[in-house]
Amino acid sequence: MSAVVDLLRSLVRIPSPSGGEEAVRDAVAAWLVAHGVPAQVVGRNVLVVLEGAAGADPARGLLFCSHYDTVPVGPGWTRSDPVDGALEAGRVWGRGSNDAKASIAAMMALAAGVDRTRLRGRLVFALVCDEETGGQGLEMLAPTLPRFSASVVGEPTELDVCPGQRGLLRAYVHETGRSCHASRPWEGVNAVEAAARDVLAISRLSLPDAHPLLGKATLVSTMIAGGTKPNVLPGAATVTLDGRSTPAYDNDRLVALLEGVVEGKVEVKSRRFQPVVTDPSAEIVTVARAASPTGRVRGFGGVSDLFFVRHVPGVVMGPGTSAASHAPDEGVAVEQVDAAARAYAGIVERYLGAPVTEIAR
Repeated sequence: MSAVVDLLRSLVRIPSPSGGEEAVRDAVAAWLVAHGVPAQVVGRNVLVVLEGAAGADPARGLLFCSHYDTVPVGPGWTRSDPVDGALEAGRVWGRGSNDAKASIAAMMALAAGVDRTRLRGRLVFALVCDEETGGQGLEMLAPTLPRFSASVVGEPTELDVCPGQRGLLRAYVHETGRSCHASRPWEGVNAVEAAARDVLAISRLSLPDAHPLLGKATLVSTMIAGGTKPNVLPGAATVTLDGRSTPAYDNDRLVALLEGVVEGKVEVKSRRFQPVVTDPSAEIVTVARAASPTGRVRGFGGVSDLFFVRHVPGVVMGPGTSAASHAPDEGVAVEQVDAAARAYAGIVERYLGAPVTEIAR
């Protein structure tokens, strides 16, 4: 077992649901300091800034960011202890092992092993809280970070290089009817039926323009709530929607299309996460692709902290699979964890010129 896998197991054993990351934050900071890395605690985050060597370009820098907060354990686990960090069948098991403590462990190993005397630019690590919920993580840190010219955000991508992600729209459609006794439906207006018509109208929306990296935008109904009793015609109902936007269909355009096809009133809960795209010819994409064991370039399927550092070219890239994220019996392959440490080291060597040695246990 490698040192980085051993480190990951120790992190998994520290529960860290969003909002309760203090213990894992302290463990991360203490480990880094013990390995000679100048780590500082900022809120529930850990920040490391390694300045370039003499003569380094002050405008050149690389940010590595990932998160150690997790979703709750949730139901459906077959393993007796969902945070034991067990090493079985070539995998590390436990909540957060895949999303995204494997990325955290690989970045910590990178910080400890990089040859700082040969850095041709600044190397910054933001190991953060609140990625799953938003709030006091990178969103809060980003405006205060020292200058950097590219970023790598650690999320489970099987170490594919993802220079972009779709945006996120959260919205509701509120239906207003008129209640009456269910035995006399002609005396009222059925809000659930109105919701059904709107759900079908939304399903018929055409979003044909596929982005070469991100594919097609989507807008789907995911929840319906309505009614009070079996014998009362529902006077109100609400449809909840999930939209994933692209440059051709950004969040504002999705809202406009939605308002044009439904009968109910549209309420937008969140539209701030617009799509993010880095030019596939950007240096960081080329460098990451050369360092990746897969060499694949694709879009990231979810939303990540890449949004908060979209002012510079960046990629999402990390060990693990999206299928294991937030799922029961979460786990990550040991070979992915070790490969991530090598890939991140390759990125730093190619982008900042500094070699990275393997950390000792």
